[in-house]
Amino acid sequence: MEYPIWHLTTLGGGFWIALIGTFHVFLAHFAVGGGLYLTLSEIYARRQNSPALLAHVKKHTRFFLLITMVAGGVTGVGIWFIIGLLSPQATSTLIKTFVYGFATEWVFFLCEIVALLVYYYGFERLSPRDHIRMGWLYFLFALLSLFTINGIVGFMLTPGKWLVTHNFWDGFFNPTFWPQAVLRTAISLTLAGLFGFVTATRIPDEDGDQGDARERMVRLAAAWTLLPLFVCFAAGWWYIKALPDAQQQMVLLRSARITGFVRDFQYFGAAAAIGALLLAVRLPRAVRFPLALCVLLTGWGLIGSFEFVREAARKPYLIYGHTYSNGIQVGADKAVGEAGYLAQAKWARIKSVTPENRLAAGAELFQHQCASCHSIGGPMNDIKPWAATLTADGLAGLLEALNLANPAMPPFVGNKAEREALAAYLTEGLLGIPPVAESPVVLAELPTPAPAFDPQKDEYVLLAWSGLGMHMIVESQGVFTLRPALAELSAQLIKRGDSPSKVTEGVELTCAVEGAKEGGGQPVDMKILEGRDWFQAPAIRISPRGASGVFNPYPLVTVEARDAATKTVLARTRAVLPVSDEVGCASCHGGAKAGSVTGAGISPETGQNILRIHDRMNRTSLASQVRAGKTVACTSCHADPLTGAEGKDGLLGISAALHGFHASTLKGQGPESCARCHPSRPDGATRFLRGLHGQVLDCTTCHGALEDHAVGLLKRELETNKRGAKRLLSQITPQSGPQDKIPPRTAWAQTPDCLACHQEFGAPDPSRAFGNWTKAAPDRFKSRLDEMGALSCPACHGAQHALYPAVNPYGADRDNIQPLQYQKLARPMGARGNCAVCHKVAKTDSLHHPNMIRKP
Repeated sequence: MEYPIWHLTTLGGGFWIALIGTFHVFLAHFAVGGGLYLTLSEIYARRQNSPALLAHVKKHTRFFLLITMVAGGVTGVGIWFIIGLLSPQATSTLIKTFVYGFATEWVFFLCEIVALLVYYYGFERLSPRDHIRMGWLYFLFALLSLFTINGIVGFMLTPGKWLVTHNFWDGFFNPTFWPQAVLRTAISLTLAGLFGFVTATRIPDEDGDQGDARERMVRLAAAWTLLPLFVCFAAGWWYIKALPDAQQQMVLLRSARITGFVRDFQYFGAAAAIGALLLAVRLPRAVRFPLALCVLLTGWGLIGSFEFVREAARKPYLIYGHTYSNGIQVGADKAVGEAGYLAQAKWARIKSVTPENRLAAGAELFQHQCASCHSIGGPMNDIKPWAATLTADGLAGLLEALNLANPAMPPFVGNKAEREALAAYLTEGLLGIPPVAESPVVLAELPTPAPAFDPQKDEYVLLAWSGLGMHMIVESQGVFTLRPALAELSAQLIKRGDSPSKVTEGVELTCAVEGAKEGGGQPVDMKILEGRDWFQAPAIRISPRGASGVFNPYPLVTVEARDAATKTVLARTRAVLPVSDEVGCASCHGGAKAGSVTGAGISPETGQNILRIHDRMNRTSLASQVRAGKTVACTSCHADPLTGAEGKDGLLGISAALHGFHASTLKGQGPESCARCHPSRPDGATRFLRGLHGQVLDCTTCHGALEDHAVGLLKRELETNKRGAKRLLSQITPQSGPQDKIPPRTAWAQTPDCLACHQEFGAPDPSRAFGNWTKAAPDRFKSRLDEMGALSCPACHGAQHALYPAVNPYGADRDNIQPLQYQKLARPMGARGNCAVCHKVAKTDSLHHPNMIRKP
């Protein structure tokens, strides 16, 4: 915020750092190990009294001088130039903290240059003893230079106590100083051996002495390569173990990219060892030199993979805990506040977001907060493929919790308007994706015929209800399936009389979905539910698009009860079996709408975008499974109590995983966050909040805001040490108060308890709804019995989210068929003195539960 920025597009900051940095580090480490290699090689040549070996050492010195002093020096200046342009804030902090450290290193480097020049030009001028001393001096200064830079570079990843004390020595001798010093020294010795192969294999075959010299130098280079490699692997593990827990987890578990670099370090080390052994064997000179060049490249890979691990492990920081990777200091997000980033960034050309400049403002924000790592269409960290998996809304939500969703990313610093401007620039400006506009859906009223009922003649009352207020189908055709197209229907048959009785024997109950696409509406047998005295069809194949293809989330199901012996119809009724695939994934995750004009369904494109994000964040390969023709079953890994899927041990249940993750990206919202995914949009195609409660309350009254809802689910998962529960909980701030005030709950087994609001079956107190869960599955509304143990609650009151009197968007009384059929009143069964529906006579006592018959 205090410094100007370097405007980057195709070749982002990450590219330049990777290009110049790895090349310079490669040469700089060779400069250290090569100094010892030269000195000991000269000692060896003089002891062997071999002019050929000594001549080779001199030629190698010339090669060494050009590589390290010229190429290494130029790239060293390039490093300073690049970091000064890309990260002036972090560079300023380093200089202010280690000004004397840098000055000392520059003195050592100057001494290196002088010592190496004297060493090279003194081959014929100095005595052997003084010449070798000069070689030792060069190596000493090179090692001291490495020692100094090692402390500063290590500080950037593990500043340790410096964050509190700001003391030079606390920053210099940081937690990774010694393991990194040993590792870098071992790598420098290995690289010296690899460079030694290149020059040794060029020794000509002019006479026997020359050929013998080549073989001896090749074997010497092999020893120089192999022995330090063992130290490299040991020191590498020491280095990782010295990292603080958060960074260690990032290296070993959290980031597939970093663990890939750790594997690369091992592979390149193994390749260097194999190459060294092959070169030590007598091979034709024409084969050895190209092989030596290839082996040298493995050394570049070895040091490069370590540097990538080190650089990536400190993400999202440049200086861990102090300066983010985009140069913004920790705490700036709080300092900026609602005024916004642009207003306080000294070098920003645009100071505020307006409807007219929002794309230009987004571009400005990208350059300030993203371009130091991300390119636009470039070879490294291209932002376009990443942004293409989300819409502007999705990106704005992700920016709200960027560092929480992806720990390798710094937080976005700015206000809501700036988040939306950056999201718009990434989607509209870069990708040409227009904003998603959700238009109100115009619904057509459907006919709602109620079966006949004659209270004077009919002997039976048949009550039926859906197991859920809405069966959600969550699947993307050919990509993934989360919740299948199965619905549950229950029914009770009552024999009317002065003392009505439940009928469970000698009868057959069937149900048939009208206009069903599958099965052609054929009847499905209903069986007695174990442990209960009602019938149930637990897995009815259903779709919101019947045989006609028209979207109808409220198909009717006809239920019949017949005498098992005579097949005579005893009673018939209808009920709504609600089902919808109006899932709002596309509003954030992009892709075409899968359904008809209603916008329902998850398209394959949207599904693949979701899997790509899952792969990137969880180190999975689900997208490749889909490309191979295998549909991903989400509940094969994540347990789902609703469907009985057990998932895999140690992984979050599907409800906790979904709500826990999205609680950060959709925070601070009310019921609109629920409607992002669930079909509850008041102007959508389903509008499933149609019951009595939906007319006066919203989702958050009973279930809590998204953050609160997620906390309850995650706390239950934490009790069994599910992976990710603790991390997600640490990222959520509930809207209702502290986390410890929210009791844990098991998804689907524990639901809001009706009697928490309706204490003693009296007038409701909605403030008590959230957090008062049922104790176990039998206590849920759908499973609970009345005080007599006779009737199920939804048999009289209707299904949850459709409590009588419901107002269905596809026909006001579509959910009220049974109370209208039996009592000509769209109220709970027996309301307003209509006990005669079952009892045939009026009742004055509240038999089924207190306060059932209310006094005028």
